[in-house]
Amino acid sequence: MNRQLLENVFVTALEGGSNYWYQIGLKAQREIREAVPKQFEPYFAMAMLSAILDHGVEVDIYDVEDEDNLLGTISAKTIQQRLDALAMDNGYSWALDAELDDEGDAESSDVIFQYLVIGEVWFS
Repeated sequence: MNRQLLENVFVTALEGGSNYWYQIGLKAQREIREAVPKQFEPYFAMAMLSAILDHGVEVDIYDVEDEDNLLGTISAKTIQQRLDALAMDNGYSWALDAELDDEGDAESSDVIFQYLVIGEVWFS
């Protein structure tokens, strides 16, 4: 998956597709903005992806209903292996196909984002 497709997934997931299950803690928000200040990238989803890919920031993602429950961490080291796992998941690989066919939406972005965070789909 190329960077443009990841940007689409991050924007769609963070701005609505995944809001029902995830939370990014203040520490991670600060780390993202230290790596990619607002004046360089005003959109948080884009800044987060840049922080991960370009600056090596590892972003912890928590359960929105239990802020002490760490669901997973997105890092440059884990993205490819989790996308590969998603591609092999017969039940959810459609989400990657939709994004690759430029037909992605909130549901496909949510599935991909869950894989990037957790390595599987927990929320539906």
